Formats: sequence, C-alpha cells, structure tokens
Amino acid sequence: MAYVDIKALVTSVAKATQWLATSKRMLLIVSPFLAIVAVLVWLAIVSIDILTAGRAYVEGESLWSKNQKEAVFHLLRFAETKSESDFRSYRKAIMVPLGFQRARFELEKSAPDYAAVRAGFLEGGTHPDDIPGVISLYQRFHRVSYMKSVLDIWKTGDDFLARLDAAAEELHAFHLSGRVDPSGLGLILNRIIQINEELRPWQNRFSNTLGEATRWIKSTLFLVIVTVAGTLVPFGIFLTQRMVSRVDRAERELKELKLGQEYAVKLAYHASHDQLTNLVNRPEFENRLRLALHTAANQERQHVVMYLDLDQFKIVNDTCGHAAGDQLLRQVGALLKQQVREGDSLARLGGDEFGVLLENCPMHEAIRIADELQKCIADFRFVSEGRSFTIGASIGVVHIADGMLTLTDVLGAADAACYMAKEKGRNRVQFYRPHDSEVFLRRGEMEWVSRLQRALQEGRFVLHAQEIHSIGDQSPRENHYELLVRMLDEHDKIVPPMAFIPAAERYNMMPLIDQWVIQDAFAKINSLGAKGGTGGTYAINISGTSIGDERFLEFVREQFRRYVMRPGTICFELTETAAIANFDKAARFFGELKSLGCLFSLDDFGAGMSSFGYLKHLPVDFLKIDGSFVKDVAHDPVDLAMVRAINDVGHVMGKKTIGEAVDGEMGLAALREIGVDFAQGHWLSPPGPFLAQVSAGMAHTGKDSAPHWAVPATIRNSAT
Repeated sequence: MAYVDIKALVTSVAKATQWLATSKRMLLIVSPFLAIVAVLVWLAIVSIDILTAGRAYVEGESLWSKNQKEAVFHLLRFAETKSESDFRSYRKAIMVPLGFQRARFELEKSAPDYAAVRAGFLEGGTHPDDIPGVISLYQRFHRVSYMKSVLDIWKTGDDFLARLDAAAEELHAFHLSGRVDPSGLGLILNRIIQINEELRPWQNRFSNTLGEATRWIKSTLFLVIVTVAGTLVPFGIFLTQRMVSRVDRAERELKELKLGQEYAVKLAYHASHDQLTNLVNRPEFENRLRLALHTAANQERQHVVMYLDLDQFKIVNDTCGHAAGDQLLRQVGALLKQQVREGDSLARLGGDEFGVLLENCPMHEAIRIADELQKCIADFRFVSEGRSFTIGASIGVVHIADGMLTLTDVLGAADAACYMAKEKGRNRVQFYRPHDSEVFLRRGEMEWVSRLQRALQEGRFVLHAQEIHSIGDQSPRENHYELLVRMLDEHDKIVPPMAFIPAAERYNMMPLIDQWVIQDAFAKINSLGAKGGTGGTYAINISGTSIGDERFLEFVREQFRRYVMRPGTICFELTETAAIANFDKAARFFGELKSLGCLFSLDDFGAGMSSFGYLKHLPVDFLKIDGSFVKDVAHDPVDLAMVRAINDVGHVMGKKTIGEAVDGEMGLAALREIGVDFAQGHWLSPPGPFLAQVSAGMAHTGKDSAPHWAVPATIRNSAT
C-alpha cells in the first residue's frame, strides 16, 4: 500500500514538472508578443485620445458655425415677426459660440478654473466625455504651428460675435421701444448681414486650418505606430520562429478540423439568426411559419402569428443616431423574449419590426400574451445620452386556424392588422378579421405594391402633359408644360393617379416611379429636337421621399449627361408640404441641381405650412398657388386676398407665380388683374399624351390666332 502511494506521488511530481516546463516554454514564446501588444495598445490608446480630441474640435467648429448662422437666421426672423420667441431662439443659438469663447478665455489663463472651462464647453455643445481630451489637446499643442493658427483664427471670431450681439441688443431695444422707423431698422439689419458676410471667409479659413491640423496629427500618429510596429514585430518573429516551426503537423490538422467544425456551427447559426439582436431572422421565421401552416392544415392545430412594429423608433434613431437605435432594438428583443413562452418563435423581421409565432396556442392565451407584450414595451424606458424615451408597439394578431393557409396571406394579414393598430392611435393590439373593411382597404393598398412593380417591369406607365399659359405682361415662355404620370392597367386603360399614388408613397415606391418619369421625359424631350430640347420648360413632379436619396440625385445627373439638353429646360416641381417637411434635404437637392442650371417650382403653395421665410432659403423659380384659392378667386374676397398676397411676396422675392385649377373666364381675369404670371387648368388646356400635346403646342407657336380664353369676353361679344 505504501509502495502505491510513493508511486502516485512520483507521478504527480513528474506531471507538475512537465507542466512547469511547458508553461515556461509557452511563456518564452508568448512574452515577446505580449510586450509588442502592450506597446502598440498603449500607442493606440494615446492616438485614439488625441484623435478623439481633434474630432471634438472639428465638431465644435461645426457647432460654432451652425449656431452662429442659426442665430443670424432667428435674428432676421425677429426683425420680421417682432416675436420674443424668435429673439429667445437667437439667444439660445448665440450661447453656443459664446460658450466656446468663455471656455477658451479661461484656458488662456495661467491658472484656469477647469469647472468654468467645462461649463463653457458644455454650453457650446461639446460632449462631456470629450472635454478632458479637448483641454489636454489645447494645453499640449496650443503653441504648435497648426493649432496656434487655428486658435488665432478662433480669436478673430470674438470681435464678430461682440458686434453681432451688440446689433442684436440694438434691434431688440428698437422693437421694444415701438418706434416705426424703416430706415433705422434697415441700418441695423444691414449691419447684421454685413457682420455675417464678413465672418464667412474666416469660418472657412478656420475649418480648413483645423482640417490641416487634424490630418497632420493623424499622419504623425500613423507614422509613429508604423515605425514602432515595424521595429518590434520582426524582432518578435525572429525570437519565436524556431519554436513555431516545431509545432506538430497532426496537432495543427486537429486544430484546423476543430475550427472548421466551430465555423460550420457559427455559419449555420448566423444563417438563421439576426446578427444585431440574436433573434430568429426573417427567412428562418418564414420556414417555421410554413411548418406551422402545414400542421394547421393537416393536423388541425391552432397557431397565432403576431406582427409588431415599434412606435417612435424613428425619433430615437434621428435624435441619438443609429448606434442608439441598434441598442434599442437589442434591448427590446431581450425584453420580448422574456414574455413569450418557451418554444415560441420570436424573430426580427427587419428594421424595427418583430414577428412572433405562438404554436399550439388557443386564442385566449394569445390575447393574454399580446397584451403583455404591448404593456411591457409601453412601460419600457430607453435611456441614451442622458435622455429618456418612451416607445410603444403596434401589434397585429392573426389566428391561423381562420383558414389562411398560405404564407403570403398570413404575413399580409398580420401586416395589415398592425397598420390598422397604428392608424387607430398606435401602441395597441389589433386582431385580424377577414371581413374587416379597414383591414381590407389596407390589404388592397398592399396589393398595389405588386401591381406597381409589374407595371414598372412591363412598361405600363405613360407621360401626359398639360400646358401652362403665360398671362402676364412679360415675354411668354413657349412650350411650358407640366408632365403628369399615368398608369395603364392590364387592359391598357388609364388608372387615375390617386388610385396608385397613395400606395406608392406609403410603400416607398415613388423614387422608382420618379426615376421612370425623369428618364422617359428626358428621352422624349430629346427626341423633339432642338426646339423641344432647348426652347421650352418642362415641369417634372418629384416626391418628398426622392429628394433625400443621394442615389436619386446621382441618377438625375446621369440623365443630364446621357441626353443633350439645356438644364434650364427642366423645372423640378415639389409640393410646399413636402419641401418644408424635408427642408434640409429639399434645400440640398435644390442647391445641387440649381448649380447645373435647373429650374424649380413649389406646388400647392398656400395649402400647407406656408411660410415665406422658408422661400428665402429655397432657390425656387415658380410658386404654384394652390387651386383651392384660385377656383373661387373671382367670388371669395378671402381667396382673392390670399392669391394677391402670395403673388406680391413671390414677385418681391423674384419668383414667377402660377395659378392652377383655373376653371373659367372670371377666374382668369382676376388672376390677370392681380398680376399672376401664368395660368393652368383643364378649362385652359386639358392634359393629354406628352408628345401629342407638345407637338401641337410647337405647331401653333407663332401663329396669329389666339386660344378662346386669351380674347376678353367683351371683345368676343361685340364681334358676334
């Protein structure tokens, strides 16, 4: 027995010695690389801190410039509206550059008050986490050439801010005094505009110099890291080369086999799961739903499908960025997973949409689960960057045992029910009923999606045109038309626009239709030859969803490169509501194509969120006065006043006006008396096929005869 114990002890000691020898050998192999990694990690951390601080300076410059411009904008609005809310908006905007100014003043002291520095940067909009790096970068590099140039330019802006604030206070005092002195007010406004114009080149110079400084820092850090890595890595490779070469071939093959197996498992998992939330993905969800439909049909089992769409998700995404939106989706996915039963399928179907498949679930149990899902999301609070958001979920519920035995039917019904939940106020549960008229209408709209896709594929869209007539004193524009898209059904009959446009807008298909219209219009205008391609104006309607798509903008540029025509031939037309709802995107879209020479028209002006202030920032050539005012302009004094106001302000801003929906001689005469430049309507010229309308217009151009509406009624009566 004692012999056995001694033998076991000897074996243990031998194993321990072998383990120590192996550990020492591994330590010798790994230690050079650990040292290299430690050095590179340290360098990377330092580099990241410096680059992060540089990025914070760039963001600070952007906030400085943006809020300075916004301050001037609100100040000019205050001059127009005399509203204290506009002056408060000016104060709020100007506090951002003033905050940066106070922070810099404090940093320039020999013994800065860092609490005051931090308060100044926070007031300027700098993220709290970036402030230590900003201070450190200033203290380390403020005497270096690039950073010194940046700071010198920054200091130059102090005088402009002081002058701007003084002018603002003078303007505020002017309005508070109640004085009516247009010349005095004009002097103040001219001074504000002059300050803004003088500041612009300094802002550009500041931005360019800051960019050069950031690039210099980036290049220097990159060179340091590459140099260190280039020195240490070969040295580490040299030390471990002989040890690595002794690795046993069989062990490598075994390791590769194991890695291959793990990769196959991961690949299979990722093929059926969403990478963001780790929930089942849409293809896997549809596979499971197919199996459930099979058991419902053949084994008479009852299943329930739920379609969830998060409410207010876009607000989080737009406010805090896509990273916060991704974090919200992960948290919601984990929250929903806690509420469903074990064995149920919870999937992320795409975007902020989730699906739930409750197998072998009676309806009363499904109702309970749906209510719990809706309640838990309604009670959930998402916190990001110190802000708290309340979201909700609109849930559509479909009972599979109701006879819906195809995958498309079930998903379509669930989507329709979910949409009805949104229509009824959001954050609620809607149960699908096959004969529900509201859900039926929603599914009818969804069917339009496939019809629109087929129409695009089969070329069943056509262009019509309606002439816009010159009625003012200026030289008439020849061949001025609005292009209108029409769809042909399967029997080549025209489908009214309002039958398919709402569905196309709801399901984001308008950009595709807009692209077709532009391509077909350019080809047809080009086919008309020199007169059609250079001598007229063709207004093409653009939807609000198209203007913010960079690919759509590039598509338009490509059409101009493809077809030979003067850009001024094309007038892009956008509704007033769409332009103001997407103001920044509209301004950029207008600006990009305006630089090519295109014209722009604002449609339905006066029917939506009319604001002449927006017109100052949109390079619009034409204002189309909404037809609801034009129809009764000859009889309704309110409509007459509205049309006159829009026309007068439009002319002051250098824009031509168009009265649409003109339906008779009296209305046309009233527009002429007001001074409207153009008129459009079925009474003047009904729309018709594009080439026929334009060819006819080109044929009668220059003839002595005038259309019936061009001759005053008194002359026609006397002639008869």
